[in-house]
Amino acid sequence: MSDVMEKDVTVVEPGMGEVLNVFGAAMIVKADPATDGLFLGEHVIPPGYFVPPHIHAEDDEVFFVLEGELTVSGAAGERRIGPGATARLPAGSRHGFRNDTSSAVRFLVMARPGLQGLEMFRHFDRAGRAAPGGLTPREIVAICGEYGVTMG
Repeated sequence: MSDVMEKDVTVVEPGMGEVLNVFGAAMIVKADPATDGLFLGEHVIPPGYFVPPHIHAEDDEVFFVLEGELTVSGAAGERRIGPGATARLPAGSRHGFRNDTSSAVRFLVMARPGLQGLEMFRHFDRAGRAAPGGLTPREIVAICGEYGVTMG
């Protein structure tokens, strides 16, 4: 008799998953690090959306573009990437991203270990709903700091 517990396959259908509003952009949670060991989200950002430079203390991130063109910035400068392209953003790297096109960009965000990142996105969703006028930059920076993310 084996001591290995068999696990089953989990499928998250298109359009399904926990939907978070991250500053007006949908983040659909496809894998939760608490149960899946990593964070995977489908992020859809409208034209003009941007996330300024920041550093994750613990989470390694990967972006995989599905639709549109995403501008990613890092120490080596900026680069616009399109469908099928992958950007690797290791913990400790200063990076940001934006959509400076006229169409929405849809991409996957994977983070490992990812628990801090997902909890930060959930916090932004809750705080955003509680502040109809939107969060102030100071509030955003404070929330980021709670989850090991340094802005700037």
